[in-house]
Amino acid sequence: MAMDYSRLGDILKANGTTLYKLNAEKVIGSATRRKLLGQQPGGIDTRTIEALCKRLNCQPGDFMTYVPDPDEE
Repeated sequence: MAMDYSRLGDILKANGTTLYKLNAEKVIGSATRRKLLGQQPGGIDTRTIEALCKRLNCQPGDFMTYVPDPDEE
């Protein structure tokens, strides 16, 4: 996996929300929710990242971390 979203849980908690609530508010879709939970592979659209940052009052680096693939050099 190239991106790690594990810090998102702390930001959601600090904002008193969940991915399910963001899905209900139409901030993110169901497929994006599954990707953020690590249940589905794939990337997150930059518009979705922008919507998350706006709703959660944060920066992308607050919840996204690049994880290099150990097999690639």
